[in-house]
Amino acid sequence: METITYLIIGAGPTGLGAGHRLKELGIDDFLLLERNPYVGGLSASFTDSKGFTWDIGGHVAFSHYEYYDKLLDHLLGQDWLEHQRIARVRMADTWIPYPFQNNIRHLPPELRWECVRGLLPEHRPQDLPTNFLEWFSYVFGPGIARLFMQPYNFKVWATPPELMAYHWISERVSVIDLERVLKNLALETDDVGWGPNNTFRFPLKGGTGEIYRRMAEPFLDRIRLNAGVASIDPQAKTLRLEDGQELAYAKLLNTGPLDRLILDLLNCESNDLRRAAGDLAHNSVYVAGVGVKGMREDPTCWMYFPE
Repeated sequence: METITYLIIGAGPTGLGAGHRLKELGIDDFLLLERNPYVGGLSASFTDSKGFTWDIGGHVAFSHYEYYDKLLDHLLGQDWLEHQRIARVRMADTWIPYPFQNNIRHLPPELRWECVRGLLPEHRPQDLPTNFLEWFSYVFGPGIARLFMQPYNFKVWATPPELMAYHWISERVSVIDLERVLKNLALETDDVGWGPNNTFRFPLKGGTGEIYRRMAEPFLDRIRLNAGVASIDPQAKTLRLEDGQELAYAKLLNTGPLDRLILDLLNCESNDLRRAAGDLAHNSVYVAGVGVKGMREDPTCWMYFPE
């Protein structure tokens, strides 16, 4: 039986990142197992018969992690397109610059007043929020919460926001600045500069998947495609592939779904652990692509439809 020191399940961004780091440390005794015939996982890209390249959903590259940024620079060099984010929200038959809460001046007067009124201290909840839904009104007031935050986030997460915590938010959601909102209203200025993805980049060719194809190139001999895992024996430190082959390992890194690891691969006998794995929430997404020949005149990067 072949023995691998570092056995990695999955050749998506996490698995490939682990392989890259091991190579960086001078470690060659590792192997990535990927059930698909390609690398990249959900960050892979595909080119159809008409020549259009598709990501699995909308992906752009941005971060504030120096190591990650330097890695992307190394992988693609000059093969990037740099973009200034131009995003819009469709509401009340008009387009509102993103982030919505900083640009409510574009709303009809009655909706604009609903948002401003909700920001006044006497109209905002005083009790600390206990979930994501309550956090909307606590931070943004009931007006912005009703018009944008609640319907938008329900669509994004496909999960009732009252079932979600809010402590993960950090820089992912632009919180409200009342003085800033009122200044934009009074001076009739657009305020679009917030956010970690205010500027972002995208591969010149090949879609997001190009990043991970290039990341995999230095250790393609350490990646096995079409190698789905059937079961894992953590006591014996062995793993069986769907084709029946068995591998032994010293250390195992799983980058696949945690619930599948517990319920299917480990055949875990602990009822508590199986119950916890079954309670893990996740959702799926349908991606519909429309290819358009030629260049667009409108510079908008993406749009939000909360209504």
